[in-house]
Amino acid sequence: MKRSEAARYARWSAILALTLAGITGGIYLDRRYVAIVEKRHAPPPLAQNEEKRSIALTFSKVDANRTVFTVQASKSTDLRGQDISLLEEVKITVFGKSGDRNDVIRTQSCRYAKADGAIQCDGSVVIDLQSAADAARDAEHPEARSNVIHVETNGVTFERATGRAQTVQPVKFSFVNGEGEGVGAVYFSEEGRLKLVRDVRITIQPTEEEGAGRKRQPRTREVVLRGSSLEMEKLARRIVLSGPATATTSEQELKAGELTLLLDPQFRAQNVVAVPGALGEIPQVTSQGAKGPSNLQAEKLTASLTPAGWIQTIDAEGNVHGISANGEFRAESGDVEMWPRVNRAKLVTLRRNVKVDGRDPQSGNQRHLATDALEMSFAGGQPEEPSRIQHAETLSRGTMEWTDTGGARSKMTADKLALDFTAAKKAQQLVATGGVETERELKGRPLQTATASRGDVQLDAAGEWSQITLHGKVRLKEGERNAEAEQAVFVKAAQTSVLTGQAMVRDEGNETRAAKITFHQATGDIEAEGKVRTTDLSAKTGTVQLSQAPSNISAEHLQGNSKSGRALYTGHARLWQGPSVMEADSIELLRESRVLNAKGNVRGVFPQEGQGDAKKKQPSICHFSSETLTFWDQENRAHLEKDVMVQSADQRMRAPVLDLYFAREAGGKPGGEGTLELSQAVGTGGVMVEQGDRRGTAERGVYIAEEQKFVLSGGTPTLYDSTEGTTTGRELTFNIADDTIIIDSGNGTRTLTKHRVQR
Repeated sequence: MKRSEAARYARWSAILALTLAGITGGIYLDRRYVAIVEKRHAPPPLAQNEEKRSIALTFSKVDANRTVFTVQASKSTDLRGQDISLLEEVKITVFGKSGDRNDVIRTQSCRYAKADGAIQCDGSVVIDLQSAADAARDAEHPEARSNVIHVETNGVTFERATGRAQTVQPVKFSFVNGEGEGVGAVYFSEEGRLKLVRDVRITIQPTEEEGAGRKRQPRTREVVLRGSSLEMEKLARRIVLSGPATATTSEQELKAGELTLLLDPQFRAQNVVAVPGALGEIPQVTSQGAKGPSNLQAEKLTASLTPAGWIQTIDAEGNVHGISANGEFRAESGDVEMWPRVNRAKLVTLRRNVKVDGRDPQSGNQRHLATDALEMSFAGGQPEEPSRIQHAETLSRGTMEWTDTGGARSKMTADKLALDFTAAKKAQQLVATGGVETERELKGRPLQTATASRGDVQLDAAGEWSQITLHGKVRLKEGERNAEAEQAVFVKAAQTSVLTGQAMVRDEGNETRAAKITFHQATGDIEAEGKVRTTDLSAKTGTVQLSQAPSNISAEHLQGNSKSGRALYTGHARLWQGPSVMEADSIELLRESRVLNAKGNVRGVFPQEGQGDAKKKQPSICHFSSETLTFWDQENRAHLEKDVMVQSADQRMRAPVLDLYFAREAGGKPGGEGTLELSQAVGTGGVMVEQGDRRGTAERGVYIAEEQKFVLSGGTPTLYDSTEGTTTGRELTFNIADDTIIIDSGNGTRTLTKHRVQR
């Protein structure tokens, strides 16, 4: 080889070597660079107990081809020598067996036990409870308000086999218009149920939906619920507080063995249901008022809440019992409609076996109402307006009973009772409609009862009745006394009973009718006005007994007294009994002494003893008139004064003063039975007798009906006859039957026969 070729070969060899060395160096540098980059982005070196590390972990529980839940972790690290993996950025999504949920559990790190699938998360844990439908809506409209129950806690264990997550640490949760807290929690993923173990509190706040332009004060109307434990079901929209449980507002507190909070589709508080629960604690609502607390309890209480957070209605079921400073009530069920936004009762309705007991704290007066349905309305619709009852009425037949301070008891029953109240919450007027029945008990007096079509009772400030008015076909009864009228008015202060409109009063022996009858209970006085008529139903018990027939008396006015037995009839007074009739300006009857007094234009008719055969005596009629008349029933005697005249068909007798003597038809015994017949008339002070065209005068005159004769005596007895002239003597006896005159001259007697008068 030539030296030049060798040199050229050497140069090329060197160039090739340098090229190969450069390529080798470039490859080395490139690999070194890649190693540095890979080292920079590679995970940290394994700890001594770490075996391997993976970038992500995902596993699911599947039941019948449906994913129940999925566990996701961004990083998973296996521990050397242990069946445990460390998970980071953990997310557990629970779909439920039906796939209708989208609950999510999030935490930063957990330990995963491969043997049983348990996941232990020591740090902060967030659980969002949400339905699948709400999750889909949020995905489509991310700007919308989420309908999620948000739960925060720590130290959570999730069991893969059961899908249960639990903790013993404090828990906080929130929803649309509320928040809460408790200690210890268990989440049942398959059912979608969250349970707080103890010390539970929930606060429900008013929402922005309360109303435009209204200044909201949330703390005044918030509802705070407390319980020993809680169970929450998102899909069922239900939260259950186990007792003892309470729900508290600024003015009310509800206690129960168990409280259930039902939520609306937007997961806002909608209903609170209180029941005795396992503890058997009867639900009870306590409200604070100006006069102290009032309580409402029942076997079940349901409060309906508006989205704004105030109570809309309260329903009570089973043994409903309410107590306040003014009384108490009981019923089988009831409901309360509340005034908007102020949490005060507007309308209370009680049903089945309703009993209401009211009392006046100052006077001690009591009222008792019994019915099958009652409705009560209340004022208090404005924040500054106090709650007070305005009106109460029965929706079925009811009975109101009240007791006065003196112990007198009154009772009213009707198809409908309505009671109005004053602004001071005092009962003011009771109105009864349909089939009204009343009772009144007074000390030492018989029970008073009444019926009517309708009635009303006026009550005073102390709660006692001041006036009772009954209308339409009024029927009253007190002991043996009965009464009827179209209207009856009882006034307590005046102690009067006034009957108007075809009024009638009947006792054991008498019946009185008039346009108006007034009774004064304190004095026993009785007044009647307008076409007064009294009938003695039994002749044996009447003040006077002129005949066996009932006696009747009529007048324009009557003033009487039930205690003294006096009755004064004035204004065209007229009395009739059998054939006896009497008229006068006034007729007075005195029951105890059995005396009759008549005054002013007295006139009337009496039968007189008949003449003829003793077995066939026929009584005749005797008319009389005077200015005054007094009749003594026990003596069968009447005394007449001033312009007295007594006449029959054939004869007439006049005198300033005249006494009439009567005999009983059946034996003539004073006070006995039978019709009174005039047996004798005795006139004094200047007597004149007339028969036909004969006329006799004397100071004193006696007419004997049975013997049909006049005896004139005193002064200068004189008999005038237009045909026979004048006859005088110390005493003249004129026998009408045989038309003879017996003359007693003092020196003896002689008989003078006159011609018989044609009758």
